[in-house]
Amino acid sequence: MSEWQTSEPKEQRNRGRKEEGDENKRKEEAKKRKEDEEAEKKRKEEEHQKRKEANEVEKKIKEDEAEKKRKEEEEAEKKRKEEEQKKRKEAEKRRKEEEEEHKRKERKREDEEKEKRKEEEEEKKRKEAEEAEKKRKEAEEHKRKEVEEEQKRKREEEEEEKRKEEEPEDYQSYKAPNVNVSTSEPIFLSSQESTDTLPTGKKEGRRDYVTREVLGVDEKYWIERFLNVEELRRYMKGKHIDSKNWSLRYPNPCPQQGSGNDCAIFTCKYMECLARRDTQGFPFSQDDMPTVRAKFALHFIKAYFNAQKRLERI
Repeated sequence: MSEWQTSEPKEQRNRGRKEEGDENKRKEEAKKRKEDEEAEKKRKEEEHQKRKEANEVEKKIKEDEAEKKRKEEEEAEKKRKEEEQKKRKEAEKRRKEEEEEHKRKERKREDEEKEKRKEEEEEKKRKEAEEAEKKRKEAEEHKRKEVEEEQKRKREEEEEEKRKEEEPEDYQSYKAPNVNVSTSEPIFLSSQESTDTLPTGKKEGRRDYVTREVLGVDEKYWIERFLNVEELRRYMKGKHIDSKNWSLRYPNPCPQQGSGNDCAIFTCKYMECLARRDTQGFPFSQDDMPTVRAKFALHFIKAYFNAQKRLERI
């Protein structure tokens, strides 16, 4: 074998070894690069994992914090609601207590008003009872006084009747001149002289006797004791005269002139006319004259009826 032939395989072997070395080197480099890449990848994965874990930890922390905050908020809300509920209950309790207090005061006020009305009604009934008792006593007193006055009047009439019965018979028909009754002297009038209003008849044919001394008492005693309007009214009751509405003030001439035969009314008005005439010139005021005439008319009326009784007995 020639030298050329022997050297070529050696170069080829060297080249082959070199190429193999290069290949190995490349492989080594590739392996190393791969390892580096793997290491880098692993490092990155580890870093990623670490970041992931860190994120998860951070997330967990945040979640925990959020959960804690949420729980705190829930707790605060719960506490707030409990406080509000407590306040509402307290407010409701106060409201009910105020309502109860108001109702209690209202009941108390109603009870007081009811008691006051009851007291007022009792006071009213008591006053009404007192008023009724007062009126009853006044009525009894008035009735008692009327009875006493009636008894007194009857006694006086009986005394007057007895006194007149004791007078001489010719004393009633005695005639004297017509003089003023303002003096203490008697006045003697015939029926025709006293007035023209009387019709002529048996009863009127007599002569009327009018005098102050016919009572047997002085003028002051007569006016104070016997002559009053109420006595005149009482005396005229039962004698066909409306004494309640009968005025003692008559015009002149007498409105009953020629009125007929109603003797009671006619005679009473006639006697009042006599009183009107015979009281002229008396020292009384104009306001007192109607009362004075009424007092004298009472005397004339009594004298007339007493005379009628005597005539009836005759």
